[in-house]
Amino acid sequence: MPPTDSLATAERRTPPGDRLLSPEAVTGAAERLAAPSPVVSGILRTLDEGTAPARAVSSQLAASPELTVHVLRLANSAMFGQRVDSLERAVVRIGERTLRAVLLAASTYRLMEGPLPIYGLPRLALFRHSSEVAETAQTIVRGQSGAYQGQAYLAGLLHDIGKPIIAAATAGRLGPEAVLARGDIRAERELLGTDHAQVAGWIATRWSLAPDLAEALQHHHDEDPPAHPVARAVWLGDLVVWAGNGDDDAMLRLPDAAQACGIGIDAMEQVLAATQGAEAPRRPPGLTDRETQVLRMLAEGRTAKQVAHELGCSPSTIHNHLHHVYRKLDVSGQSQALLLARERGWV
Repeated sequence: MPPTDSLATAERRTPPGDRLLSPEAVTGAAERLAAPSPVVSGILRTLDEGTAPARAVSSQLAASPELTVHVLRLANSAMFGQRVDSLERAVVRIGERTLRAVLLAASTYRLMEGPLPIYGLPRLALFRHSSEVAETAQTIVRGQSGAYQGQAYLAGLLHDIGKPIIAAATAGRLGPEAVLARGDIRAERELLGTDHAQVAGWIATRWSLAPDLAEALQHHHDEDPPAHPVARAVWLGDLVVWAGNGDDDAMLRLPDAAQACGIGIDAMEQVLAATQGAEAPRRPPGLTDRETQVLRMLAEGRTAKQVAHELGCSPSTIHNHLHHVYRKLDVSGQSQALLLARERGWV
């Protein structure tokens, strides 16, 4: 698929001699890394046809236990009210636009959890940041227009998906000194010929996501807040999270940014309190103290080998603990265990 107009425009802005990667190379990496699984591809084709009943979609979803868990958990979350007892009803409840985003979120989780040397980010740092932005954007939308809570959460979770694509496309092409700041769009364009927001917007178009989600992904680093409530919530949510983490520039911009989004001082304080006043992690049911400790150390970005070294045991002992964790939590591996732990507030 050829580059979108936005990526082509970024290429024209950057002198060829200063460009590390062409938009074609970046979009090629996106095609390889964010390519949907056969199950996801089949569901997307069914959705594109526009006439398939929910029963047909749920039947395809059932072929992937991991996707089934994602859809059922979302449909039974607090934002939707009463619980559903079947996958077909869950598909109807969350709707097509949210289902598309869920499919993308599930398919790209492994991209989001890895380290990103070009951005100076260790393993899981991007996933943690995206999760915080998702929760903050949802809180912002809840105070203004509750109808967009689901879209705001998913857009926040996906807003930085362009970063792992760029990291993969530049692997081996940059020295260790080439580290980009967290939101330096201008530096990305000068070095690469494009930026992670443009790449994210391209992926949203490629996956036929709803326009409000695509706008949120592509414009979350604009100077001014985007027009749509979902995009505006992600734009402000990203700033809130960085300010909460002590970023000087974000703290300086936040008051004016909140005012531009129509959020007063009292409402902004409530958003900050909601994002900074989280409860301590709860204990996972059925896990021993050591199993819980291992799970939480992995969630902080350590590898199994690093956990073993810090706890003074062998890597095989850690893998044995993890085997028990997976069995007790009824998951198939580390990615699912960490995802479940974050959703339940255990880490």
